[in-house]
Amino acid sequence: MVKSMDDETEFVTEESIEDVSGINLRSEQAPNNERISESVGKFGIMKIIFSRKTAPHALSLSVFLGLMAFLSTDLIIILGFGFSIGYFLTALCMRFELARNLSIKGYQTALLLPMLLSFMISFLIWYFFNLTEFGERIRTVLSICLLLIFVIWQFAQAWWMRVPFKEFALKRMFKVSESPTSNFGRNINLVVPIFWSFIGLGVFTLLEDNGVNFTGTFKISWTVSMLLLGMSTFYLLKRINSENWSDYRISAFSGYFAIGYWIFLAYHVGVMLYSLERQPSFVFDLVFMLITIMLVIYSLSVQALRSEKRNQVAVSKSGFFSIDRQNVIFYAISFTAAYGASNFFLVSGNNMFVDNIKSVSLISHFIVILSGIIVILLVNYTALVGRGLIDRGFVESIRTPKDN
Repeated sequence: MVKSMDDETEFVTEESIEDVSGINLRSEQAPNNERISESVGKFGIMKIIFSRKTAPHALSLSVFLGLMAFLSTDLIIILGFGFSIGYFLTALCMRFELARNLSIKGYQTALLLPMLLSFMISFLIWYFFNLTEFGERIRTVLSICLLLIFVIWQFAQAWWMRVPFKEFALKRMFKVSESPTSNFGRNINLVVPIFWSFIGLGVFTLLEDNGVNFTGTFKISWTVSMLLLGMSTFYLLKRINSENWSDYRISAFSGYFAIGYWIFLAYHVGVMLYSLERQPSFVFDLVFMLITIMLVIYSLSVQALRSEKRNQVAVSKSGFFSIDRQNVIFYAISFTAAYGASNFFLVSGNNMFVDNIKSVSLISHFIVILSGIIVILLVNYTALVGRGLIDRGFVESIRTPKDN
């Protein structure tokens, strides 16, 4: 049977978006039994995260992050890199049966390999710090590395946070009824930042009733910031989407993604402005860091399951650094431990980069907000490419919009 042009375009759309979203959209068109199997696969992701086999590693990460708050700057560098590299090497060792038996299949020996590797790396760094003539240079290099990790993680937060909202938007996109044009996406992207700014004002009022004080300056700054960010993003989206924004599927995807993702941006705008008026609220940051950690593990797990499915046909194509369900938890812990160390390193104040906790909070949230806007643009651009509606580069599509 020959496919119609519309069916072919739809197939290309799903394939392209799947590469970015990490989910198999073709399951929407698959037989019922295949769809059930895909759904179970996604529930299997949660089993990877919360299973009894991974519990010791999750506990070790919690203890590590708790310990960081009481350590000196040098010990944060030593143990931070030691723990992170130790778990990264453990992830690489999962290619070997002995390592898998120790760290996954054996509950009582689960921590033996990562703790041994972490101790060895930590001792090596301590040795270079204190017993060699170039210890100070290594300390400087590792400090710069922690700063870079901190900055990169802010971008990564915005990127990983797109996962749940993008999955939601993609599901809604393939359920909308076919129509010639739709203004849903355009209207929602214009209204959503305004909507969440008013919701935020309502939340601030409720918090004030419970003893939290918000100044008039803060409320005005919140409203103005949300409106300016919303208008700027809408303007850039309008240039990228051009006349293609009226495509019924692009419109649905863009609108539903904006509804969810602007919650994330509004949160960071609020915490950033709140931190400008008083000491930064690291309770808010800690809560969100835990949420982000879960999303990191979830996103990497999705990637792992996709890689496994693709490698079933050609196992030889799996690379040395490939992610699968057996090593994903170790990679995730390695990345989050590195970020935790970088955060506590900068907050300690005893470093060459910042001497004010408020500066750390301001910079981190500003980077996340800026990155979030870029992610909104990239996600919309990717959807256009997937639908075959645009064939220009990302920057070019903003600079020279077509028929806008």
